[in-house]
Amino acid sequence: MTWTVVPNLNEARDQLDQRFPGRDTRSDGSIGDTAHQRYPSSHNPDLTGLPEYRDGDEFNEVRARDFDADLNDPNGIVMEHVVQLWVTLARTGSLWWVRYIIFNGRIWHRRYDFTTRTYTGSNRHTTHCHVNSDFTQAADTVRGTDWRLDQLPPVGRPAPKPVVAFPLPAGYYFGPRERGNQSVSGYYRRRFKGKIDRQWLTAWTRQLVRRGWPAGKGRRYLRRAGSDGLYGPEHQELIKAFQADQGLARDGLLGRLTWDAAYHNPIR
Repeated sequence: MTWTVVPNLNEARDQLDQRFPGRDTRSDGSIGDTAHQRYPSSHNPDLTGLPEYRDGDEFNEVRARDFDADLNDPNGIVMEHVVQLWVTLARTGSLWWVRYIIFNGRIWHRRYDFTTRTYTGSNRHTTHCHVNSDFTQAADTVRGTDWRLDQLPPVGRPAPKPVVAFPLPAGYYFGPRERGNQSVSGYYRRRFKGKIDRQWLTAWTRQLVRRGWPAGKGRRYLRRAGSDGLYGPEHQELIKAFQADQGLARDGLLGRLTWDAAYHNPIR
């Protein structure tokens, strides 16, 4: 039986495509994969799959879409800007057809008035944003929705060039040495893309300095050790502060999103 995505989510996709013509779509998705099919999910069609909600009509509806986090916007707009705009609009009722949004370890749900809450699912949605349509006939059928992308905030000065790609394998991050193999601390001289790990962490810190952050020996951040490339409490403090400034989850770990924010996001 043929399935269909509810129209408002297709309109969100189309408006993102128009506003960000160079955006990456590799993490876009609607219909649930094998993993989703094993448990209730709005990615599953509500007649032939295992949905979160089944309305009983004759339409085989999917009520969720994922949107890749990489917008590739030359002016510095990133998915965090889009998510925060949509959350603000959902709180005011302007996006009344939205039930919840998940991005980067957080969820904003209608049930809790779209307040920011920690997302506890196994997939933290760091590479894409999940948007769920509400469980009403009105949300299922509404057309002509405006996702208000024209209200995105102005951006600041471009980040300093050149852009340096995140050097670690998928799932790895710069973090404490006691956290296992995927946590790269700089203490064990591991090599990634031609450099040892501490050189990469030092390079990222220098990018923050180029952005105007007071980091280095005797300065506000990294006051004692300076930019030595060895992850410790001072690096954790700096990373958390930068994550807070960029609207990212404040876990103190330097993963791909936090790394990319230093090289791609504008300076406000």
